[in-house]
Amino acid sequence: MAESVVSFAVETIGNLLIEEAKFLSGIQGKVEDLQRELRLIWCLLRNADVRREHDQVVGEWVAQLRDIAYDAEDIIERHILIDAPKKGSNIIKAYTCFMAKCEWVQAHHVVGTKIDGLKSIVSNLRTSMQAYGILMVNEGERERTRASTRRHTYAYFEEDVVGRDNSIEVLVKELKDGKQHRVVSIWGMGGLGKTTLAKKVFAHDEVKSYYNGFAWACVAQGCPARDILVGIFRKLIPHQRDTVMEMRDDELCETLYKIQQEKRCIVVLDDIWTKEDWDVIRAAFPIENTRSKLLITTRNREVAKYIDPHGFLYEPQCLSDQESWELLMKRVFPKTKTIGLSSVQPQVGQGTAAGQLVEGMARQAEMEEQRLIITEDMKRLGDELLKKCGGLPLAIIVLGGLLAVNKWDIVYKKINLYFGDESEISKVLALSYDDLPWHIKPCFLYLGSFPEDAEVYASKVLHMWIAEGFVSSNAYDEEREIQVEDVAEEYLMELVNRGMVQVRFNSSGKIKTCHLHDLMRDLCISKAKRDSFLSILNIQQDNEIEDYSPSMAMKVASICKTRRLSLNMPMIVEGNIISRVKQIGRTMLHLRTLMVFGSIRRDWSFLKPICINCKFLKVLKLEHLNEMRGNLPESMGELVHLRFLSLGGSRFKSLPQSMGNLIYIEFLDLCVNPKRFIKVTLPNVLWKMRRLRYLHLPFLFVIKEKFSRDRKKLRLDTLNKLQTLRNFSPKKCDVNDVCKLTNLQKLTVHDADELEMIPQLAKFNLKYLQTSSFRFRTNSFTKDEFSRMSSYRYFCTLSLFGRIEKLPEYKNLPQQLRKLVLFASKLEEDPTPILEKLQHLVVLILGFDAFVGREMVCSAGGFPQLKHLILYRMSNLEEWKVVEGAMSRLSRLGIEICPKLKPVLQGVPTYDPTQHVYDEASRYSSPNELWIRYMAPA
Repeated sequence: MAESVVSFAVETIGNLLIEEAKFLSGIQGKVEDLQRELRLIWCLLRNADVRREHDQVVGEWVAQLRDIAYDAEDIIERHILIDAPKKGSNIIKAYTCFMAKCEWVQAHHVVGTKIDGLKSIVSNLRTSMQAYGILMVNEGERERTRASTRRHTYAYFEEDVVGRDNSIEVLVKELKDGKQHRVVSIWGMGGLGKTTLAKKVFAHDEVKSYYNGFAWACVAQGCPARDILVGIFRKLIPHQRDTVMEMRDDELCETLYKIQQEKRCIVVLDDIWTKEDWDVIRAAFPIENTRSKLLITTRNREVAKYIDPHGFLYEPQCLSDQESWELLMKRVFPKTKTIGLSSVQPQVGQGTAAGQLVEGMARQAEMEEQRLIITEDMKRLGDELLKKCGGLPLAIIVLGGLLAVNKWDIVYKKINLYFGDESEISKVLALSYDDLPWHIKPCFLYLGSFPEDAEVYASKVLHMWIAEGFVSSNAYDEEREIQVEDVAEEYLMELVNRGMVQVRFNSSGKIKTCHLHDLMRDLCISKAKRDSFLSILNIQQDNEIEDYSPSMAMKVASICKTRRLSLNMPMIVEGNIISRVKQIGRTMLHLRTLMVFGSIRRDWSFLKPICINCKFLKVLKLEHLNEMRGNLPESMGELVHLRFLSLGGSRFKSLPQSMGNLIYIEFLDLCVNPKRFIKVTLPNVLWKMRRLRYLHLPFLFVIKEKFSRDRKKLRLDTLNKLQTLRNFSPKKCDVNDVCKLTNLQKLTVHDADELEMIPQLAKFNLKYLQTSSFRFRTNSFTKDEFSRMSSYRYFCTLSLFGRIEKLPEYKNLPQQLRKLVLFASKLEEDPTPILEKLQHLVVLILGFDAFVGREMVCSAGGFPQLKHLILYRMSNLEEWKVVEGAMSRLSRLGIEICPKLKPVLQGVPTYDPTQHVYDEASRYSSPNELWIRYMAPA
């Protein structure tokens, strides 16, 4: 990890020398000397980072170098902040307002002396390390290795499950037919695949058809019981999801209890650790006199028996040798990869099962015109390495990730370098990390910042990596027009393919969310804390602070030096949190990232100590703090180093005028909790943030005018680096500004009532625009409005809420339309003869009497790309004829509250789309209005 820290220090110093040269006058030569010295010792660290695990002396040197790299970065950046106001640069004018308050006043010679001291220490360390036998790795070779790693492309793959068919069959049968068991528990050690098995059972067709209520909750350690129950409530009773926040705890439990008695529900409680975890939620779940069932996963058999002494207990076994080999082969040679073929013979003394499996795979590969390369040495090494895994699926998956990108004999040699009390599986997990390329290690450690079992949007993680400086594009990337976001995604795929990060994919095959397995997260946090990369603090209800560090001494040292802090408040904290935050502000002056998780119930002034003291913050994540009150403090403008600020899902009334000081910010999420329909006051200063790449505006906002002559609309025309713009409102923003956003790739428009905006955008030269989404709501759409949309040539989503006079010919609709939502359209003519001709339409949702006729007919060849169709509250629809050959790719069909509709489409399973429709419709109006007008029981 020290290798990564030093490398980023070298890059940071290099960038500062280029971009801020005028503020380094008098010490520029000294800075360049330090950079050269760090670059030289960097070449030793590949060798040293491995040896540190087994050599205390080397470990101390590596730790010293890590701290020196941190100090060098701090000294130079602090000097620039102090010297900037004296130079009068235009770029640094934004610093002036807060640097006047700065207490640091250092002369150039003091800074120069500190840099000379660091350089001398680095030089002496380099001499000592070389004398100790640590070898230098050629820097050019390092860069070639990095480049070759990034050039790999990885195809989409599904979660591999091997040897669990019988387990799935047993559990499905028990959930359907085991009337004497109301609780089914899957228990066993970590990494055994309990959650994966539960997912397969939960998604099984027989289970889906048997139950009519489904909910999944992860009972992570420290997770508030109310949050768990609220999540289950919203899944089982989606049409009442907004009333749950007003319920008392006893009312919530009683309502959940009754719905599970009235309906046939299956609720999964994933990863219950203790009996106390069950005690705080047990009042919401009937164990007797109910058709509903609980599916539990836990590491502790006693917890499973405690939940229901008469329940069904199931312990998945570790994989057999043959199953282990099969899973390993799936990971090393995914189906999407080309595989080579060579003669394979099991050696004398080895079991024949694995040999027969290899031969079977070879025959299958030969039939598919692929080539499978399994040499005798690989088979021998594979068998030996699998012994280390002990049949544990997680360990095998991780091992497969290693073997897929390394020579097998090298992996075998490295795994045997580990000695001590660690288990064999821990060695495999640790080796995964040690084998990572240096530039990906900090990306992996960063994931330890998120709470246990948290599924994080991949796009947000990538943005944070970029903001921290972990990801950068080189000249080769820029020449090929490869964006830094694409490079970051390659880093994530590298972690996925090594089995270190688990992900979910969206319908287009892109990574949607990512998370760490418990064992991998433990490894991640252990490595991160050792290198002062990350601290995790838990503030309890009584404001006591817990830290994961093993001792007080380590806690003090790590907190003072740490670069990243994850602040967890699992309960609503109302007490004197200000004193705790002040303590953090005073001691953590070097923070680069602060993430806050949980619940706080007070005003936003609690942030002031952070804003005033933590000047070097680059990433500030304050998401889902929906119990907050008031406005963000004016001191927010002092965080001029911010590259990433997310307030997504939080509650605030207005942003300060000082936000215009954040001239370096690249990623800005201002979307308050959309379900609450809070109107936010924005200062008209976003145009100053010329480096913005991502902007998510509030769902509803008004513009704060500093002077009466100020323009009435939000100015965005200077943001020519912007790639993603969400919640653009033509009522609050100038549509003509969009034509200046020459790098725009994704655009979502809402709060619009005139379709004229679409042909207006079609005139702009947005050559990089990939996707766009439009939401329109009005009393009536005319045929003439539709007829002007055919010129729009970009892939798009179109959602219309309101009466439609008549659909135009399909040629007058956007030809790249991929998703269409029609609500309350009151069409009298069957819309399918027109819509089925849209060649790129993938999703179609018709709801709230979008069509008021009695019959719809889909002709042969119609809807050639349609995969997802929803019909909701079509009260007059009686017959839906689907001619053979129509909708040939349909895989999801949601039909609900169509009382007169006769059964259709045999072979395509249907589901209740209420939740999906609710999410779509609630983007147009407040949930209460929506429920009263459209979604009340029929």
